[in-house]
Amino acid sequence: MPTGNEAVEARVRTATEAGFRGQLLARGQSRSLIWRDGQLPPDAPNFSPQLSYDLQSYGYGLLDMGLRLLDGDGDAAVARSAFEQSAEALESLVVHGPDTPDRDFHRFVAAAAYHLGRFSARAYSTLRTSIDEANLSRAERCVALLMLRDLDRAQQEILDWRREGLADDGRLVELLASDTAVGQIKETPDDDDGEDDDVTVDVVDLALTDNLLGALATAFLALERGDAGLMQEAVAGVDLGRDEAGEMNMVPQWWCHRLTAHLLRDLWDSSFHERLPISPDTLEGSEEWAELRHLFIASAFRRSRAEIELWPSQLEAVDQAINGSGNMVVSLPTSAGKTRVAELCILRALAKGQRVFFVTPLRALSAQTEVSLQKTLAPLGKTVSSLYGSIGVSETDTDFFGDRDVIVATPEKLDFALRNDPSLLDDVGLVVLDEGHMIGLGEREIRYEVQIQRLLRRDDAKDRRIVCLSAVLPDGDQLDDFCNWLTNDADDGLVRKNWRPTRLRYGEILWRGTHARLNARVGDEKPWVENYITGFIPKGRKTLFPRDQRELCLATAWRLVEDGQTALIFCPLRKSVQPFAEAIVKLHRQGGLKSVFKGDESVLSTALAIGAEWLGADHALLKCLKLGVAIHHGALPTPYRKEVERLLREGVLPVTISSPTLAQGLNLSASAVIFHGLERNRKDLTSSEFRNIVGRAGRAYVDVEGLVLCPLFDKQTSGKAKWDALLANQAGHEMESGLLRLTITLLRRMSAKIGDPKLGKLAEYALNNAAAWDFVRLPTEKAAEAEDAGTEWKRHLASLDTAILSLLSDGEVADADLAKTLDDVLSSSLFHRRVMRRKLAHHKVFQSVLLGRAKVIWANSTPLQRKGYFLSGVGFATGKALDANAERLNELLVAANGAILNKEDDAAVKAITRFAEIVFGISPFTPDNLPGNWRAILDAWLRGNALQSLAADDQETILRFVEQGLVYHLPWAMEAVRVRRIANEEKLELTEGLSDMTLADLDMGRAVAAVETGSLDVRAALLMRTGFSSRSAAIKIISDMKPDFDSTQGLRAWLRGPEVRKATRDESFPTPETHGLWLEYLQGFVRTSRARWSSETEICGVSWSGDEPDVDTPLRVIEDVDGSTIVTDAEFRTLGTIDRPLNSDRCGLVIASAVGEGEIAVEYLGPDVLWAEE
Repeated sequence: MPTGNEAVEARVRTATEAGFRGQLLARGQSRSLIWRDGQLPPDAPNFSPQLSYDLQSYGYGLLDMGLRLLDGDGDAAVARSAFEQSAEALESLVVHGPDTPDRDFHRFVAAAAYHLGRFSARAYSTLRTSIDEANLSRAERCVALLMLRDLDRAQQEILDWRREGLADDGRLVELLASDTAVGQIKETPDDDDGEDDDVTVDVVDLALTDNLLGALATAFLALERGDAGLMQEAVAGVDLGRDEAGEMNMVPQWWCHRLTAHLLRDLWDSSFHERLPISPDTLEGSEEWAELRHLFIASAFRRSRAEIELWPSQLEAVDQAINGSGNMVVSLPTSAGKTRVAELCILRALAKGQRVFFVTPLRALSAQTEVSLQKTLAPLGKTVSSLYGSIGVSETDTDFFGDRDVIVATPEKLDFALRNDPSLLDDVGLVVLDEGHMIGLGEREIRYEVQIQRLLRRDDAKDRRIVCLSAVLPDGDQLDDFCNWLTNDADDGLVRKNWRPTRLRYGEILWRGTHARLNARVGDEKPWVENYITGFIPKGRKTLFPRDQRELCLATAWRLVEDGQTALIFCPLRKSVQPFAEAIVKLHRQGGLKSVFKGDESVLSTALAIGAEWLGADHALLKCLKLGVAIHHGALPTPYRKEVERLLREGVLPVTISSPTLAQGLNLSASAVIFHGLERNRKDLTSSEFRNIVGRAGRAYVDVEGLVLCPLFDKQTSGKAKWDALLANQAGHEMESGLLRLTITLLRRMSAKIGDPKLGKLAEYALNNAAAWDFVRLPTEKAAEAEDAGTEWKRHLASLDTAILSLLSDGEVADADLAKTLDDVLSSSLFHRRVMRRKLAHHKVFQSVLLGRAKVIWANSTPLQRKGYFLSGVGFATGKALDANAERLNELLVAANGAILNKEDDAAVKAITRFAEIVFGISPFTPDNLPGNWRAILDAWLRGNALQSLAADDQETILRFVEQGLVYHLPWAMEAVRVRRIANEEKLELTEGLSDMTLADLDMGRAVAAVETGSLDVRAALLMRTGFSSRSAAIKIISDMKPDFDSTQGLRAWLRGPEVRKATRDESFPTPETHGLWLEYLQGFVRTSRARWSSETEICGVSWSGDEPDVDTPLRVIEDVDGSTIVTDAEFRTLGTIDRPLNSDRCGLVIASAVGEGEIAVEYLGPDVLWAEE
């Protein structure tokens, strides 16, 4: 029979099994989910009257067993499982429960149990809304503030305790000698029953509190300094107090001390100090690493919510990120901390003097990533920039490539840059692929796969690390092949964890004709609320609200906000998002929906100003913003979208309506995710997309759990079946090689075309018959089907051509060497690995498709033409179309740039419009749904005019044309024409004012800048390209100030000049609404030093009030109540004074130590100064 740890571990495993004690925990959580202030809704399920007692006993029992395991060096993983379920049991008692006298203490213990289970974000969320009014002792409050990472406030509590002197030795002696003090000195509620008035117990209580607060102060100092010895001293002090509390039978004190000791031990074990090596294996002796590590830990510690430790999901990945050097695939659930892993990979690269490329699948995600990385890296003195525009390399981009430590870009932007200048990667030591699972049959995915293969095959690939981040990787051989491809078959290349900071709950909202019922799922328990939503007729209409699926989703979101949560409605179709905005505005006007915005509307001013600039002041999206609702999709104007995302990060907007952009990694989250639908274009959502969306439910450090809801207004049987299927399906993202899937798709069409499925015949046909690549309507196809199939065939063929040219055309390949070269460039590729999983007989036919198509391209093009296609990033058919129109396109491109240079706006607009007339007829430069008045839109856009009047009838289509057609497709076409002509080394024909020169001799980037930014003024375009978000304000600045610059260097010099400094002091510059944007722009682009932290150490004289502390004694330097500067020991006991005032606005970290002879060494890490100006 097992004894000791084995017995406890067995009991824990039994108690944490699903179904233990008749689903006790699930029943408690089910009740908590529908409880409100301890009351169940009418018609709720029946719960046992003993449930609360049973949960409390279960929770404390598990907690005790977990602590016993830690005390006895038992299995820590088993102990953490005990802590997690203990926390969940106690949490289910207090969240939404009745307001009992011991509720706050149970909440405190639940949070501590979560923290011990290494769910520090859940601990934070458990405490965050109640700490100010909580009925806790001083010691418990300080421990709670530690779990809330509010260390400034916790230390102020301890300092106040010291100043009050309640536990000074003299005070305690006095109390022991005085019987009259009984009842006047209670600091904790231990003896509220009045049965024990023993002064000795009260004095011991004060002494224990004093001991615990002193130990906490010591622990805080240990975390500030990274001093393991100090932390051990703090824990020893807590252990001593625990033993004393146990002997005196002081239960709350005993629990508080016991929990605190283990909290401190575990926090230190997971801390940056402990987990980030001072001298990593691959960076031994690196002074740069030591400095970056020092500043990283200090700046993270001094954030408003101190960041101290790594999450369990990050521990293994971070160890490999820092101590390893090989490529990595990091697979963690959404919101489980992938970005922190990437940041530490970046830190390692920067310590080696290398630069970093961070690749994101969306421009919107690039902007978010830039903000996130700046927060971490700016204090370290490192620069981060995302590249403006969608494709091409501007003079601004070139400046950033040479100047910034970290570049954030989309795959297309980076691919184009590297095609035209591979040397840009020479000093890049790390490439991070965010949402790196972007493998598939689409054009973007195939380009991405080929781009990675080219990175892996570079001659200097061994000097560069690739780190892939993903939340939805599959299981099985697809994962094996993907990871082995990226990591060069490394045994330890994959780090995969299923841990997430919040738990998930699922439910359905079913409309019952007059009301909606909530059916929730908690394990096998299924609690419900019958009247979760009650229908009503708004005063402004005659029909019931809600009356359809959209309105049911809105009613659900508003119900959640009433309960203090935030809601995100996910629309599988982007075109469904705008109707939500219009419905919200209308329902608000009718009285169906109230505003959920609770703050000061001034926080919306910047977003409203930029929105009005693009959309018009009366637009439904801006009306929604004022109501507290964010409407978000990928086609929003980029400057406005960035402002909306900022508001969401700041927690200003309780409701978000989002498009499928969310599934591509955009970092939006909420307490609850509501699915507007479960299919897109009559196809069910894939499991991987569903999982990615679900992962947005539950915000770390806000929510303990995320709620995922599926409202069903009608078609409930089929809808619920789809919902159940999605919940049951745990499959990851389809990771079959996109190039292989493309090959198979083309072969199937060829097989149907020739009517012969034999592999040998099919391989011969693809390899040696030029007609294989012609589209032919099948006898069984209807006309409409054939038209769709023909369009798809052209698209697939273009993807194949681009892939072949990308793989082969960065060097000349002779016709006779095609087969060998293709085999070589595809060696160890994802395509090759996946082909090898197939039957041997299939290998030849797959290879025949690539080789046969390559032969056709080579037979119909010259090496210079293929070089042009490769540099342009286009396929064979597109390249041929550009060749056919090259003379006219180049004339127009030269004319447009020359006109802009000469400030001839009419001529520039005319040339660009004629250029667009040609390229918009060439795939892939053709915009979707080209508006009939696109020429007028282009004209207004280039001249810097507002678009509202043109967009009155179909604003969404026009804005989408601007974002896709003008900001993406047209600049790509211009860049393709430019690099194609340079590759062909063709001379320009003599034109008036021009000598005989090549296109490479001319500055051809002005037209691209004008089209991307919406201004023919080079100076305004530069302002926008370098990060200023407001188009109208940029144009106004140039119009008002008339500066003289035409390069990024000139712009930076002008921005640092006296004229700009004077103007910036005016809070209405350039406009009152955009002044904040202007300040942010200056900080980011001009690179002022306000955000950069540094380390400064000096020796200061101290007037000691008693014996001088020993050399190397850790000390504190703080401001006293009267403004003087005092020196204290670790526990905030005053030791001396410094005759020099501190800077009261400082935000950095002070590390002080005694050095003897009446002096101390003071190191200050921060972006400001330690001492006040004298």
